[in-house]
Amino acid sequence: MKKYILHVMISLALLFAYPAGAQNNRALPVTRIGVIVDGNWYLNQAIRTMVQNEVSELTSGEFEVEFPADKYIEGAWSQESVHAGMNRLLADPEVDVIFAMGVIASQDIALRGPLPKPVIAPFVIDVDLQDLPAVKGSSGVQNLNYIAIPSTTRRDVQTFLSIVPFQKLLMLVNGEVFDAIPQLNERFRQALDGLQVDPSIVPVYTLQDALNAMNANVEAVYLAPLLQLPRDEFRTLIARINELKIPSFSLLGRIEVEEGILAGIKPDMFPKIARRVALNLQRILLGEAPGDIPYAFSAGEELCFNMATARQIGVYPDWALITEAVLLNDQRTEVAQHWALQSAVLEGMRVNQDLLAKSREVAAGQQNIGTARANLLPQIDLSATAVQIDADRAGTFQAEQTVSGSATLTQVLFSDDAWANLSVQQSLQRSLEQEYGAERLNIAQHIATAYLQVLNAKTLERVQKENLKLSRSNLELARVRESVGFSGRSEVYRWESQIASNRQAVINANSLRNIAEIQFNRVLNRPLEEKFSTRETGMEDEGLLSEQGRLFRYMANPVSFKILRTFFVSEGLANSPELQQLGAAIAAQERILKNANRSLVLPTLAAQAQLSRIFLKEGEGSEPTTLPPGDPLAPLLESFSTGNNTNWSVALNMSFPLYNGGAKYAARKKALEILNQLRYEQASLREKIEQRIRSAGHTVGASFAGIRQSRDAADAAGKNLDLVIDAYSQGVLSVTDLLEAQNASLVADQAAARSVFDFLIDLMELERSTGQLHVLRIPEEKAAYFERVERYFEEAGFSLRR
Repeated sequence: MKKYILHVMISLALLFAYPAGAQNNRALPVTRIGVIVDGNWYLNQAIRTMVQNEVSELTSGEFEVEFPADKYIEGAWSQESVHAGMNRLLADPEVDVIFAMGVIASQDIALRGPLPKPVIAPFVIDVDLQDLPAVKGSSGVQNLNYIAIPSTTRRDVQTFLSIVPFQKLLMLVNGEVFDAIPQLNERFRQALDGLQVDPSIVPVYTLQDALNAMNANVEAVYLAPLLQLPRDEFRTLIARINELKIPSFSLLGRIEVEEGILAGIKPDMFPKIARRVALNLQRILLGEAPGDIPYAFSAGEELCFNMATARQIGVYPDWALITEAVLLNDQRTEVAQHWALQSAVLEGMRVNQDLLAKSREVAAGQQNIGTARANLLPQIDLSATAVQIDADRAGTFQAEQTVSGSATLTQVLFSDDAWANLSVQQSLQRSLEQEYGAERLNIAQHIATAYLQVLNAKTLERVQKENLKLSRSNLELARVRESVGFSGRSEVYRWESQIASNRQAVINANSLRNIAEIQFNRVLNRPLEEKFSTRETGMEDEGLLSEQGRLFRYMANPVSFKILRTFFVSEGLANSPELQQLGAAIAAQERILKNANRSLVLPTLAAQAQLSRIFLKEGEGSEPTTLPPGDPLAPLLESFSTGNNTNWSVALNMSFPLYNGGAKYAARKKALEILNQLRYEQASLREKIEQRIRSAGHTVGASFAGIRQSRDAADAAGKNLDLVIDAYSQGVLSVTDLLEAQNASLVADQAAARSVFDFLIDLMELERSTGQLHVLRIPEEKAAYFERVERYFEEAGFSLRR
């Protein structure tokens, strides 16, 4: 008992004597990393930093990993220099782990047998070719972990042949690597068996070696990594190849395609290698034997084209390749037309042919008002007449040749028909203007929808391309599984078949994108196949949702959403151009009915004044006929005298159709029935507009909620796919399991992509149904709109907590 008490007291004393938090401040175990590279290369520092960042991210909080600057050794692109540097690191007691970051360094260390300290060699080209130790997918050698990058030479050349046919192939390889692994010569030739290609393999030590290899017989150039060449010399080599218009292909892939090589199928694999090195280091630090860590590695595949080079040398990939390739320096990115949603709608409103045609109809209709008003204004008619008759018919009353003229002024003093016509034409013009307003909204919605459909098609094409890219990555996994004995050749064929199907899906998606772009160009009155770039539109698009997003909070629950829909209805009924168009038609018909009633009692009054003059009389009868004085017929002849040559008259006319067989009553009845018809149509239209608004509101609410659900589904499917891919790579699951997971992820990704654009298109329909598109509102109108929203909710007694 005394012993127990003594132990307790000692424990308590130690507890209180030990500083608080000392456990947390305890120094972590330190691991020093020595790094050796084959030689100077412009990406060495970037890759080194990449590896250090990955190691820091994975080991932080567990281990203190250091990369001392004096433990970094750079070889001279020779076996001797790399071997000597490796010996220094192996013998250095301050180096705990070595990273052999180069092909020569990896070859050197992998053939040494058991090692005194852990070494990770991530640049093994071919396990069998290099005759490296291998036991059940790992090195089996004490302290040796290497990473084997699968050889893609045959697939590279096959892809190269699908781009451009050739027979004479110049293969440029690093001379020092070639010397370190002399078996490469035979392996390269074996890889090309059956491809009908005659290779010329040239070791390159200097730039001049490569330039000297260029001759008239070279039809294509395949470049293994020439990392020993300074960057400016490598660019000189590429420039010379392209100047000679020789197609080129890079084994290293995208990194060199960005420098000007025509094509390659490897993505930038260094981030993936850096991650794998960090993971393997973590496993070693946690106690796993380096010799037991698997060496299998999938670099993935990503066909990449430099389209600037393609244009320079005149070699272009076909559709099957373009649809799955990354296109660098594509002309599409250099187009002059760049569209965002708002700019597209505003431009379309300015140039759309259908809208321009409707505006001319409105302008023509305006002239109907002028025509109707003319009936109420003075009418002046002028006339001139020249007459010649036979001499034997000429006489006192008509000269042989006569020229006369007249002017007539007519003014309607009162005519209800004329006033009614003016009023009706004014109402019909208002109706036509509202019809134009409706067409304007329809065109704006059509343009916005066409734009969103382009974005949707582009997104779905991108999803299909990503799926194709994933299938290629899984094909690489299948090849790795085959190489380590997890599966047979059948899985490779299965993925090749899947890739063919995925490629067809990409081609179809590309076709749909092209069709959507043609439709968009048409509504903007642009050349139908003009290329353009778009601004990606999403939930945060400032031209669409930065302000409309203020309404989303009212969709958060059924009560506020119902009030919001009712607000939309009130807005729609007040703003609807269709209702206003019908209202103007009703006003016109009411005036027609009023005129029909007045026609029963009101006459038409008009005044007329006329002035006429005979300007010329010639020939027989031009002189007055006279009789001798005292002739008994003289008084009679004088009574027929026409006086002077000028005559005038003024008249006032009143007319009233007293009876026309009942036509007035029939016209009155018809006008009344048409008016009743229009009023019923107005009531029906109000119901239809309300139905459209409420239905569109529910659709928007559902599609808005569906965005999060579809994204969650896509995230879950993606996480499941990652797990299945990991299990597949370890041989736990079958190709069928992976295909099922990949297809599920594809469907979920497509649904997630569509959900955003479905919502945006539905939102456009809701806005159109309310009679005003938000994208067309000026800032003052936008501010007033949201004030009305908030006031409406306040009047409804609803307070939404922010």
